[in-house]
Formats: sequence, C-alpha cells, structure tokens
Amino acid sequence: MKLSGTEILIKVFANHNVDTIFGYPGACVISILDKLFNHDEIKQILVRHEQGAVHAACGYAQLSNKPGVVIVTSGPGATNTITGVADAFYSEVPLVVITGQVSSGLIGTDAFQEVDMLSITAPITKWNYQIRNADEMASTVERAFVIAMADPPGVVLLDITKDAQTGMAEYISNNTQLYKNKGFVKSVLGECQFPRNEFYTEILKCLSENGREMVLVIDKVPNDFFDGDNFCFNKVIKSDIYGVSGFGLPAAIGAQYAAPGKTICLVAGTLEFQATAKELGMIKQQGLDIKIILLDETAADKYKIKNPDFLSLANAYDIESCKISKSNDLNVAIQKMLNSNHSYLLQITT
Repeated sequence: MKLSGTEILIKVFANHNVDTIFGYPGACVISILDKLFNHDEIKQILVRHEQGAVHAACGYAQLSNKPGVVIVTSGPGATNTITGVADAFYSEVPLVVITGQVSSGLIGTDAFQEVDMLSITAPITKWNYQIRNADEMASTVERAFVIAMADPPGVVLLDITKDAQTGMAEYISNNTQLYKNKGFVKSVLGECQFPRNEFYTEILKCLSENGREMVLVIDKVPNDFFDGDNFCFNKVIKSDIYGVSGFGLPAAIGAQYAAPGKTICLVAGTLEFQATAKELGMIKQQGLDIKIILLDETAADKYKIKNPDFLSLANAYDIESCKISKSNDLNVAIQKMLNSNHSYLLQITT
C-alpha cells in the first residue's frame, strides 16, 4: 500500500522513538503538522520563535540519549534556525532539523519564501539534503537519524518540498538504529569544583545541597558561571563554544521534556534571558516546571540597557517570582524556589 511522504516521515519518526518535536507552523510544513496533530505518541511543542525550537531540541537531546527533532516552515522560518543549528553543530549535539520548502517545480524561481537552505547550512551541518520526491523519504530520513548520532554526533538538516510531503510512495522500513544504546549522554557526578567568584560559588552550593537530581542550564556571557570537569549536578547544559545569548530558557524547556523527573534549573544573566524571554510562553502553555535564577548584575549598567520589571513579566506568564539582593539569605530563597511545585523566577541583584 502506498503512503504519502508525510505519512512515511511519521513512520520513520516512530521507528526512531521520536516522542517530542519542537517547531513552528507554516504553509510548507502544514501537511506534516496536520498528520501529527492527533498522533498520541508524538508531542508537538509550539515555540514562539524558530531559534527557540532548535535550542529546546538541543537541551532535549543532551538528556534523552537520542536526537532532538525540529520542524519549521520555509523562508524566514528556516533561516531563523541558523543560530541554533550553528550552536548545536559546534557543540556536537545530535539534531534532525526539518525545514519545509516550496514545491520542487518552483525551486530556483524566487518563489514566495523560497530560500537555499542547503547552501546556507552546508558549513554548519554534518549532512544536509533536499528531499524532492516521496520515494526517497524513508531512506533519506533513516539516514539522517543515523548520521546525526554517528561519532561525533551533530546536526543533520533535511529540506523537504511540499510535493515530496504530499506525493505517494511505497513504504519499506529500513530501520537500522545504529545508535541504539550507544549512550550519547554521560551523566556527570563527582567531587565539587566551583568557580572562584564567591557569589557564584554560594549559589551553586545552595543548589547542590538540596539533595535532588538536578540539571543545571547556564545562559551567561561571558560564560564563566560554571567551571570544572566534575559537577555536583546530574548534568550541566550550556552554549559552550558558540556562546549564544538566549540559549538557556528554551534549552531548559527542552531538558524538561527529556527528563521530567529531574529538577531543571536555569541560571541566566538579564541580558541573555531577554534574548529569548518570549519562550516563557511555552512554560505557560505547557504548564512546565522550570526554576529560573536571574542574575541582575550591576556590570550590565555599562551598556545603559533599561531592564523590564522581571517580576511583572513572570506574573504575566503565571510564574511565581521573588526578588532579593545578594546580601539576603540566598539559601532560604533558593530552597523556597526549589521546593515550589511549579515554575519559579528568582531575581538576584548584586
């Protein structure tokens, strides 16, 4: 029996145990999203910007032991992923990024929202490919998952035309899953090594003394909040080599989906946090539990940037919040945050 290219794509997702997809809708992927809408075993997580989708998939991949999956539409939707793709590529994080594309007959005609994603992403992907026919959907997507997890892991981008999604083809499973049980993610536990900054050290100690399994996500430039080879946390996630401002919030959200039983704690600077603060919408819509420590440091004053009222911002997304100075009892405030049963923003001024 023949299936549409979209149905074949979803069959391959099932073969590779895909349970969560981060993305944003658009005309050139609407057939995929429609088929996924009522799929009981795959969650579609609606981000507020395509960059957030890739960072969220990156956080997910680092805890789930399988590639993060992103689906976005063509044109600006596709190009909005570039920062996240570059970050994941340099950090060797396995992702399968799917971008929609105009119908194959329109390629090269400057059609509405047509963009050459293969040329744009060639230097920052392990492999990229444009699928123009439903007949090549199964083998190409299978190959994408294997390449993404092959050593070293990294990003694969598939640009799929509208007619490849709606066209019909025979489906033959070729599920290899060469990466199964490979163990991409290493849970890191050991003796504590804290940075020299005494204020940062105190925050980390307060977090680590809680005694629970915790994933620490860091979004701070310069990225000097955390240092050392061994951590007092189950996992530390940060934009290491590329140093993306705004990586933290969506990455923390992705981590929550990969490890719902662990406490996910984001530590971010105010400038970095604002870069992707729109993704607080995911927390509100999905009812997520993310603990956020917002470092409001006076060093940012040199940029003469006027910050918003972060407590009001948190309140707008139904997130409990509190503001203290570093002279207050940090441990009491941090333990209150950690013991909350829902998302919480703790702003610490220095």
